[in-house]
Amino acid sequence: MLKAGQVLKQRYEVLQDLAQGGSSRVYLVCDRVSGKKRALKEVAALADAKMCDIAKREAEFIRKLNYPYFPEIFEVLSVRHADYIVMEYLEGETLGNRLRRLGPQPCEDVARWGKDLCLMLGYLHQHIPQTVYGDMKPDNVMIQSAGNLRLIDFGAITEISEHKKPRLIFGTRGYAAPEQFDWNMGVDARTDVYSLGMTLYQLLTGNRPDQIAERGFFILGSKKKLSRTWIQVITRCIREHPKDRYQNCQELCESLRRI
Repeated sequence: MLKAGQVLKQRYEVLQDLAQGGSSRVYLVCDRVSGKKRALKEVAALADAKMCDIAKREAEFIRKLNYPYFPEIFEVLSVRHADYIVMEYLEGETLGNRLRRLGPQPCEDVARWGKDLCLMLGYLHQHIPQTVYGDMKPDNVMIQSAGNLRLIDFGAITEISEHKKPRLIFGTRGYAAPEQFDWNMGVDARTDVYSLGMTLYQLLTGNRPDQIAERGFFILGSKKKLSRTWIQVITRCIREHPKDRYQNCQELCESLRRI
């Protein structure tokens, strides 16, 4: 763990610890060369035989996609037993933090955010080769002061190729689709549809995904009941079998527009 005042590569001065999740931690740093604030993501090096470099893979993906809703990547550093991604610092708060601070969000806001996220995920899915985000959840979406959304944390992002064997994407339990843990199924755009459905559900109700009832969303103790239309949309997103879900984000977006 880095401490405030510590300087990496005689350039990036740590100002404060911003967030931690899974195997990574994010710091706010000052770039002494440009004088600008940057976000520094620390990814602990893996100790398995494959020696997969998560930080470099993530940075390579984001750079290649070059999409305005994704953070700009400046460089990747290797220091001792960790890799660091120096990226654009996005001011604002995550939807997860907003949910914890304010509770369930207005339906109109959630519908608008859902449509924006469909556009972002749809961009990945239409990329050649198709790319799956793999870890959609409120904590991975930043909302800025003007209301714009930005995706953050691309550690699970994966290219899908028909010439390669299916690859497991270990997203966050509760949000991750069943096929993310099943070698026999493989993942595609419908995998992100599932986790987006779980994300919308949590933003609407304040309930964690593991609190979803088997028959509907009328959770005991919930402060908010969902409309029939919302229940239909979310239920279709989170069907166990991919063939029963929305087949792409465009279909889901059309349903959200009707809301």
